[in-house]
Amino acid sequence: MRTRSAFSLFPLLVVALVSGPTDAAAQEPAADPVLPPEFVDGVLEFLNASTTTRLNGRSRVAAGQRLIGAVGVLGGDLVVAGTIEGDIVLVNGDLTVEEGGRITGDVLIVGGRAIAVASGSVDGEIQVMPDRLRLVSRGDEVILTPASSASRRGLYLGGARITVRSGTNYNRVEGLPVLFGPVFRTSSRNPLRVEALGIWRTEHDQTRDDLGFRFLVDQTFGPPTARLGLGMGVFSQVTPVESWRLGNLEASMSSFLFHLDYRDYFEERGWNVFARAQVPGTSAEVSLEYRRRDITTLPTGSPWTLRRNDRPWRAQPLMPEGELETLTARVLWDQRNDPEDATDGWYFDGRITRGLSGELLQPSAVDESFLPIGAPGEVDAGFTTGFVEFRRHARLSPNQDLALRVIGAGSLDGDLPPAPFQRALGGEGSLPGYRLFALDCGARSEVLPYVHRGTAESEPVFPRYGCGKVVLFQLQYRSRLPIDLTGGGSDVDFDAGRGLLSGVDLDPSWLLFFNAGRGWSQQGDLPDEPAVADIGAGVTLGGLGAYWAYPLTGDDRRLNFFLRLQRRF
Repeated sequence: MRTRSAFSLFPLLVVALVSGPTDAAAQEPAADPVLPPEFVDGVLEFLNASTTTRLNGRSRVAAGQRLIGAVGVLGGDLVVAGTIEGDIVLVNGDLTVEEGGRITGDVLIVGGRAIAVASGSVDGEIQVMPDRLRLVSRGDEVILTPASSASRRGLYLGGARITVRSGTNYNRVEGLPVLFGPVFRTSSRNPLRVEALGIWRTEHDQTRDDLGFRFLVDQTFGPPTARLGLGMGVFSQVTPVESWRLGNLEASMSSFLFHLDYRDYFEERGWNVFARAQVPGTSAEVSLEYRRRDITTLPTGSPWTLRRNDRPWRAQPLMPEGELETLTARVLWDQRNDPEDATDGWYFDGRITRGLSGELLQPSAVDESFLPIGAPGEVDAGFTTGFVEFRRHARLSPNQDLALRVIGAGSLDGDLPPAPFQRALGGEGSLPGYRLFALDCGARSEVLPYVHRGTAESEPVFPRYGCGKVVLFQLQYRSRLPIDLTGGGSDVDFDAGRGLLSGVDLDPSWLLFFNAGRGWSQQGDLPDEPAVADIGAGVTLGGLGAYWAYPLTGDDRRLNFFLRLQRRF
C-alpha cells in the first residue's frame, strides 16, 4: 500500500505550477527567497515532518532496498536503484532512477534536475524548480540559511552591523588587509545595502597610507525575475592585476605558508558608478560600470611567512601612473546545477573595457646614481580590452562528469594595453605544468632598478606585467570513487546523514586533465609566446585536491606536484 506523508506534495506542486519557473541568477539571500513564501514554507514543513525520513548529502538507495514513507534529501544527489514507497522532496541535488529502481509517489526537485529516470520508474508526478534553496540542518530541524551565513558576520545593531574581516588576500605588498566598519542592509525584497569600511594594512609602507577605505551604496529595484540594481562607490585599495586563477584563500595560504605570492598588484584610488539588470526570462545578468581612478606602482614589502621568511619576495611589475577613466560592460550567464561543484550546465562571463580618457605616464628606471633613464613615456589611455570565459559541464553518468573551460583575454584593438590590463599564463591556476607567469611575452626576462616615490633606495621591478592577449583551453574528466564519507554510502543508512559530516561533500574523486594556452605580445619588439600544453591527474576530497602535472612542450620537462584548496573550475 502506498504510504503518504502527513504533508502532501500536491499543494507544493500547485504553488510551483502557478508561480512558474523562476531564475536562479536572481535568487535573494535565503531569508528573502525568490520562490513563493508559501512554497518555501511547504518544503520546510515536509522536510521537518516527523513522518519524513531525511537524508543529508549525496545518497543512494541500493538495488534490493526498500524505503517506506516520505523522503527528504538535502544538499546532494539522490540515486534510486531500489524502491521508495512515498513522496520525495529533493533540495539542491539531482535525481537518478536506475533500471529496476522505482518511486511510487510524487517527486519535487528544488534546485536540481531529473538527470536520468528510467521509463515507468516513477508512478507520480515529477516537478522541477530550478531555483536553489539555501537550507541547513540545525539539530533535527531544517531551516533557511540565515542571510548572515555567507556575508553578514559581525556585531548586529538593528538593521546594521559592525564587521571586522579580511580583505582580498595576504600578499607581499600590504600583508593582510583587514576591513572594519559598519554595514547596513534593509530587509525589504529590494534591499538597500551601504558599506563604509576602513582597510588596515598590516604591512607598513612609506609610499602609501597604512589605511585605505571602501564605501559602497547599492540599491535593487523590480520583481525577482527582472531585477535592476544601481550603485556607486569610493575606494582607496590595493587591487590584483588578475585574480581569476586562484581564490583569495589559496592565494593567502600560499603567501603565508610558502612565501609564494601568485598575484601582482597596484594601488587605485577613485570612485565608480554601476548599473546591472537581469534579462527577463533568463539566468543572464548585464551590467555597466564607469570607473575613475588614480593608479600607482607599489613596492614589495616584507610580511612575515612561515617558511623562507629570510628570502626576498618576487619583484612587482612597473605600472603606468596617473588618472584613468574606463567603461566596462559585462554579461554573466550561469546555468550550472551547482556553482560550487558543477556537474552539469553552462557558464559564460564576457567583459569589454574601454579606456575613455586619462593622463598615464610610464615611470622611468634609474641608473646607479638613482637618476632617471630617459623621460617618463606617455601611455595611450584609449585602449579596448576584453575577457571571455566559457564553461561547459556535462554529466556522463551519476558518478562521472566532463568539464570544459575556454578563456580568451586581452586587447581588442591590436595594441598592447597598459600593464593593469595585460594578461599572463602559467602556474597552478592556469597551466600547472609550467612555472608561474611562464607565458608573459618576456615581461619578466629582465629586471630594472626603480625608485618609488617617497623612498630613497631603488628596488628591482619588472618592466611590465604580461602579454597583450592570451587564450587558455582546459579539459577535465572526473570520476567519483566508490567510497562515501558523508554517511550515505553505497547502501545508505537512512539515519546516518544526521551526523557530524552532514551536508559536507567529502566524496573522494580522481580526475585527468589537459591544458593548453598561448600568448601574443601585440607589440612589434616584444616576443609572442608559443602554444604550450600539459597533462595531469589528481585525487580530490571535496575541494581539497592533490595534483600532478607534466608539460608536453619546452625543455624543462619535470613533474609538478601541488595541492589545491578549491576545485580547478
